[in-house]
Amino acid sequence: GGSSEGSTLGITEATVMETPDPEADTNLMLRIGIKKQSKTVIDHTKVKIQVFFYDTVDDKDIKLTDADVTYEWLTPNHDWAGTNPEILAVTYLRPKNKVLSPEAALSAAAASVNPGKKGRASKPGPSAESGQRKYLGYIVRVYYHDQLQAVRAEPSKLLKLYPPSPTASP
Repeated sequence: GGSSEGSTLGITEATVMETPDPEADTNLMLRIGIKKQSKTVIDHTKVKIQVFFYDTVDDKDIKLTDADVTYEWLTPNHDWAGTNPEILAVTYLRPKNKVLSPEAALSAAAASVNPGKKGRASKPGPSAESGQRKYLGYIVRVYYHDQLQAVRAEPSKLLKLYPPSPTASP
């Protein structure tokens, strides 16, 4: 244990801000501060940051999001040359009417036909296309030289469901 001891990089902040957006169901920005813990010179090409957003589907299943996720550094260099944290902004955007590909629409339609229940297949409700997804939370993992440095998750139960691997997979 004690992985936070002696780690090279730490997460100083992880803040979610929701942006009111009439065009989107959900528009969030996760702001992540990553700071070096020691005087080490950081080889920034060896830093790997993984961000996962999770949704609840129909208020029961937890799945990796299918929203659009984009990354943007807010600090100019992000090389950890100084002692200040480098700030990464990750945007989670779910457009209002997510257009389903024909395959997805087809499989969703097939899934809504339930042979075991009578009279269900007549008119699928609005949530039939792949379940009603709601933003649940995120997991942030920071690796350096493929070793896990820091993890932050909200809600923390996501860490129990998806424990981080100690080394970064390619």
